[in-house]
Amino acid sequence: MHKTNSGFYVIDVLPLHHASKRPFHLERRMKSKKSITHVHGHGHKKLPQCDPDDARIKREALLEQRRLKLARQILHVKEVLNKQHERALNDSSIKRSHIQQNLQVAEKNRNTILQRLVEQCAQEVARCKEVARQQQLKNQEEIDRRRADLERRQKATAARRARLLSVSKSHVLVNGLPHYTREEAATIIQNNWRYKHLIDVIKTYRSFGISMHAIQKMSFRDAVNLLKENAVIQATTKFLQRVRKSSVITSGVSKYKNPARVFLSAYMIVAHTNEILVDIGHLEKTLLNSSKTMLQELEQWFSEIDYVNSNKIFYNNLLNFLSAWDTYYKNFNTWKSKDSEKLASNLITHYMELEKLWNTVKNQANAETEWRMNIVEQQEEIRRKIRNLGGDEAIAKLERVLRRLKAKLPVNGGENVDVSDSVTGTVNDQTDDQIIVHIEQDSGSPPRQSFVPQTLATDASVELTNSNIQSTISSTNISSSHDQSTTNVNLHRIIQSLGGSHVNSSSNEQLAHEIIIDPNFELKPPKLSDLEDRVRAMATKAFFDSVRTDFKQGRYERWIPELLSDIKQRLLDLVPPTTSLHSSINEVLDIDLITQQTKAGVYNIHNCIVFITNTMLQICAPVRDEEIKEIKDLNDLAEIFQKLLNTLDQMRLDLANYRVKAFRPYIKDHAIEYERRKFEQALKSKRITLDLTKAWVKQTVVSLLRTRAERNPENIHLPQHKHNHGIKFDQVFNESFVSFIFQPTIIDKDSCPETLLLDIERLWNYQNEGQAITIVAALLMLTKNVVGGKVSNTSDDDLTTLKDTLFVLLMDGDTTIDNLTAEILSYFSTPLPLETQTLVKSMVSKTLSQSDKVFSLLSRRIQNIVKQHLQTGQFPKKETLTQHGVMAVSKELEQLSRKIFILGRYNREVYAHWYDAIIREQLQDAGDSNKKDKEQPNKGKSKENLD
Repeated sequence: MHKTNSGFYVIDVLPLHHASKRPFHLERRMKSKKSITHVHGHGHKKLPQCDPDDARIKREALLEQRRLKLARQILHVKEVLNKQHERALNDSSIKRSHIQQNLQVAEKNRNTILQRLVEQCAQEVARCKEVARQQQLKNQEEIDRRRADLERRQKATAARRARLLSVSKSHVLVNGLPHYTREEAATIIQNNWRYKHLIDVIKTYRSFGISMHAIQKMSFRDAVNLLKENAVIQATTKFLQRVRKSSVITSGVSKYKNPARVFLSAYMIVAHTNEILVDIGHLEKTLLNSSKTMLQELEQWFSEIDYVNSNKIFYNNLLNFLSAWDTYYKNFNTWKSKDSEKLASNLITHYMELEKLWNTVKNQANAETEWRMNIVEQQEEIRRKIRNLGGDEAIAKLERVLRRLKAKLPVNGGENVDVSDSVTGTVNDQTDDQIIVHIEQDSGSPPRQSFVPQTLATDASVELTNSNIQSTISSTNISSSHDQSTTNVNLHRIIQSLGGSHVNSSSNEQLAHEIIIDPNFELKPPKLSDLEDRVRAMATKAFFDSVRTDFKQGRYERWIPELLSDIKQRLLDLVPPTTSLHSSINEVLDIDLITQQTKAGVYNIHNCIVFITNTMLQICAPVRDEEIKEIKDLNDLAEIFQKLLNTLDQMRLDLANYRVKAFRPYIKDHAIEYERRKFEQALKSKRITLDLTKAWVKQTVVSLLRTRAERNPENIHLPQHKHNHGIKFDQVFNESFVSFIFQPTIIDKDSCPETLLLDIERLWNYQNEGQAITIVAALLMLTKNVVGGKVSNTSDDDLTTLKDTLFVLLMDGDTTIDNLTAEILSYFSTPLPLETQTLVKSMVSKTLSQSDKVFSLLSRRIQNIVKQHLQTGQFPKKETLTQHGVMAVSKELEQLSRKIFILGRYNREVYAHWYDAIIREQLQDAGDSNKKDKEQPNKGKSKENLD
């Protein structure tokens, strides 16, 4: 047996010399090549076996065929991929070309729009210049006219003087003129001069019809309203200033303070003595008698004067009046000083109540952080007021009472001690300061109803204005709420933490109300007039100029401790007292140590400024970062301190506004009950009444009953009329509320219902917005309808532009009818005939005067839309607006309607108890009157039957 090159083994057996079979792995692969033996009948036929070389050749051919096939497939795939790639390149090129075309079209449209805007702006500028030029021409014409009139009068005066000078003295004596001595001539000249200068102010003062008899016939409220008018006060001031120089008793620049208010107070004292002087003692009797004497002397003097012909001033009567006036003024000041003592005593009692409150809550875990700071601030404010009212003597009295209180109070808290007997004059005592309390509140917030006349305010009212009693109100809220639920206490403290005299001068109730009604409400610095702003800027500049001068001369000890003390206090206000940063500020800004080092000239102010700015960067809002970083780059030390103080004020305002947003959800949950409780307290204390609210609601009830009667002339008793005459309470409120806003007369505090006093300024703004919307809607309707087809070449965009322009013009106080007419006429593409222009101007004039029927119709429709919004809670759809003809102003109307809806719903929820009682009472009265009307005819019929 031996092995061959082909891998087979050959056995050397001659009889059995045959080739072995294929290996098993080739056998499986080449089954078709096996020898097949066919058995047919009894014999066997053996097929010839395949040669391995042939198999290999065939296998090679098969493999080559497959390779060719695969090569062709690869070529096909490459060809397909190439075509697809070419197609993709072609598509991307087409898209790129299309995008470039779109960009070119967009750029062209953009340029067109910009060009149109530029042209419109140029036209607007040209129009404004033309209006300014016309106004300048009018002003110049007026100046020329006045100059010519003045020159004409000067020429006439010169001619008259020349004629008089040309008359000789002999000719004068010939005419029989009387001869006067020097003293007599001087007296006549003085009387003529006094008459000439006094008669005008006397006539102005007497034009108001003020006299003892007239004030006595008036009600207390009407007299207050008359005497607190600015015109009356101004006329009285001029009158007293003119007459005071006539006597040595009353002459003097600073002899009298608030003379007009004190003088007018005499009328109230004489005419309404019971309302003004509750407890009449010796001082009150003296004041009353001096008031009567002064007014009698005044009216006696007025009755002697001939206001038409005579030039005699009756100097003796004038002197008698001035003497009585001086006596009355002294008696008034004496009486006022007694009231100042009572006010000081009341403030001391209030201070003691706060001390008792602190003694009650100081053992609580969070007393230092939640109570101590507020109580200390309020006590300091009260101490300042006491000093202003009574001086050092009142402060000494406060210290004595405080020492007695601390001796009575337990060391570790406990039961409160009644200290009202420790103060001379309790809070509950009725004082006589009603006549001198200044009821005018801060101009930034709507005034509230009061029965104390503004005209009767004197110097004692300086410390009782709204902005000054803010802390007193806050402390009263805290002390009064101490015995109530924790929820009310927290609400008082939250509202108090948001307020502050440095940010807002409104009361706590007003502040909470604004936060709920206005979602975008923010605390803002108090508004200053132009004069106040200029004075403040000048004072600030003068102060820091003085600081800068001292710094240049090396006198740092005069300013640095004081300025750093102020900065330290502001930083501490911005940091929670329990934090490490609070302790760090106290340690670094040790004012006593800084004072010593500054005097020694060793204090490093640069490091201190770096510490302050770094601390501010840690606690400020991100918007203040750049502003604080700019302070680091400054070199002027005085400017650095000024910037630091201003930035800290802004940061305090940021913190207050952050608290507003954070506390708003909580205040919203309790504001209705809080405001309702405050209103109820005001009613119980008789600070306000519901007289105006009842009259306001009564008008609506009467109107609704009249409408129901007109719809039911046969007076058929319908089932739905059995309960409250078929009138719903919500319907009465909605009618009253909307009618009050859209009334033709201006909304003011004198006619405003008591339940709406917190929103009087907001309602006044709503009234202006409603009138502006109605006017613009009427003018747009005029534009579209009066001239017919003239608007065919214009578009809705042009109408929208006209609408926006009309709103802007109406908000400008200098806009005239000619301006509105010119704007409407410029809307048309072609000039209108002169007759049509005159018609348009006439229609605009009628619309602005609210006498046009179109204006009245649109006003009623707008009111119906707002009422529907109030009733359903949903603003009407476009179809309704289109039917009412107000679709052009739908955006502005929807904004106004939503604001009215929010305010109306909230006001209804707060005051629903009083509204429902008033409406029920009015409906009951109406029902009783109807029954009486029905019974009277029946009685008449029965009497006729008896006859």
